[in-house]
Amino acid sequence: MRAPHLAVLLLLGVHASAPVYAGSTAQGSVASEDDWFANQYTPGGVEVRADVRVFTLFALLNRAGYDAGPVERAHPVPTYRYGRARTLVRERLASAPPEVLQAARAFFAAHPEPVEVYLARLLGGPDVPGPAGELVGLEALLARAEREWPMAALRAETLPDFRTEQRAWLPLLDAPFQQAARLLGLREGEPAPRVVVNLLESEGSVRAVDTGHGWVMVVGPATRAPQAEPVVRALARGLLSARLAGRLGARWPGGAAALKDARARGAGEGTVDDYGVALLSRALALTATGAPAGAYEEASREGYFGLKTLSRSFEDTRPVDVWALDGLARAVTQQAPRK
Repeated sequence: MRAPHLAVLLLLGVHASAPVYAGSTAQGSVASEDDWFANQYTPGGVEVRADVRVFTLFALLNRAGYDAGPVERAHPVPTYRYGRARTLVRERLASAPPEVLQAARAFFAAHPEPVEVYLARLLGGPDVPGPAGELVGLEALLARAEREWPMAALRAETLPDFRTEQRAWLPLLDAPFQQAARLLGLREGEPAPRVVVNLLESEGSVRAVDTGHGWVMVVGPATRAPQAEPVVRALARGLLSARLAGRLGARWPGGAAALKDARARGAGEGTVDDYGVALLSRALALTATGAPAGAYEEASREGYFGLKTLSRSFEDTRPVDVWALDGLARAVTQQAPRK
C-alpha cells in the first residue's frame, strides 16, 4: 500500500518524510525506531506522522513548566487535564537528571520565541528563513536530552497512543485539504500540507508551521474526536497572513468598527489586519469542510460576522488578495443583532 502513496506524494513534490539535517537528533534515531517513525497516509496521499524532534522538544517544554491544557479544577490551585501519553511523560521526567532541565531553561530564556518558531527550526532545518534560523544550539539541546533522559523508552511506551491518534485523522483530511487548495487558488504541484501528531501538547491545539518548503500542521490530542475544520482554518490563516500582511487595516472601510464589536463578543484578534484574516480563514474552513448552518451562527455569536456571505466570495475566480476587501465589506454588514 505504501508505494502508491509515495508515488502520489512525489508527483505533488512532497517528500515521503521530513528531511533530516546535520546536527538533528533524528539523524541517529530513525534506524533504531522505525516503528515510531512509520508514516501513515490518507487515501489521497496526505502524510500523517509523529516526529521525534517534536516529541523531544515538547518533553523539554513540559518539564520546564509548559502546563497548557483544559482546566480540570480552578481552585484553590488550578489543575489541568492531560491525556495518557502526556501524563506519562511528565511523570517519568519529574525525576530525570536536572542538568538537562537547567540547560533547556537557559536556552528558552535566551531565545524567547513562539513555539511555532522552534517547530519551524526543527521541521524546516537550520537554514529556514526568519527567527528560526537564530535558534543555534537547539539540535544539540535535543541531542543531550536523548542521551541523558529516557526519551526512546517514553516513545516506545506512548507508541500505541500516537498510532491510534494518527489513524483517527486518516479519513478526515483529503476532501477538506483539496477544497482548501481550490478555494485558495493554490497552483498544481505546490507541496501538500503534512500533519504531525503531538500528544504532548494541549487538547485541540493546532499549529501551522511554515518550514520554507511547505506547511506542516502540528496537531495536539483531540478533545473528543479529530476535527478537520480547525486544521484547515489554521492552514488558511497561515497562507492568507503572508499574502495579506499590512494590506487590510487602512483600506477596509468599517474594519475598525467591526473589530471593536467583535472584541466585545469575544474575538481575540487585536488588529484590523488580524481580524480580517481570521474572518477569511474561518469562512474558507467552514466552506471547505461543508459545515452546517449552526457552525456559522456559533461563529457569529463569538464575533465572527457574515461568514456565510464571505464564503460565497471564495467562488470568485480571482485570487483572494484581489477580492478580499470587497468580500470583507459585504460580510460586516451582516453583523449579529445587538443584545
